[in-house]
Amino acid sequence: MTRTPLLCAAAVAFLGASSARGADFDIQTTPSRASADFSGVGLGVDLGAGLGSGSGVNASGRVGGAHIGYNFQAGRLVGGAETDFIASGIKSGSLNTTTFKQNFLTSARVKAGWAFGDLMAYGTIGWGYSTSKLTDARGGASETIKGAAYGVGTEFAVTRNLFLRAEYLRFDFGAQSYTTPLSTTAISTSTNLLRAGASVHF
Repeated sequence: MTRTPLLCAAAVAFLGASSARGADFDIQTTPSRASADFSGVGLGVDLGAGLGSGSGVNASGRVGGAHIGYNFQAGRLVGGAETDFIASGIKSGSLNTTTFKQNFLTSARVKAGWAFGDLMAYGTIGWGYSTSKLTDARGGASETIKGAAYGVGTEFAVTRNLFLRAEYLRFDFGAQSYTTPLSTTAISTSTNLLRAGASVHF
């Protein structure tokens, strides 16, 4: 009769030790979730809207284009550089027979971000360029304008090679003079782009 309690105690001790070893095994062998690989050359397209102003006159329109860049990744830290080419329909309404529009924008920027699994958040800053035209009742004047380009965005890795992104990008241009047969007008321009895109990474 004395053997039964001893056997029960031994069985409980054995099962407890086995459970502890199993828990230790799970903890040690379950890997943490790795971040997606955002490194490499990226080539893609973007579509969105442009909202801006020229010396206080609002301008807006659709934008679309392409981008190409390169990222490197060290752990969760991501850095890189990118340039884009954007066809623009941004234009102002008519004000006393005068209109202002931007036909093309481009930028060259550096990027720095942090990867959270398949999602990467980043900031970007660099140089911006645009073609523009002021038109009044007697004719028009075209000028190129230059300034700073900066913004923030996110990228999501759908697969190793396919990425989706959303981005806010702002262009701050200095004052530029436009001379038409009627007058010479100085215009300071700022442009905000809200766009979404997709890219393939190599």
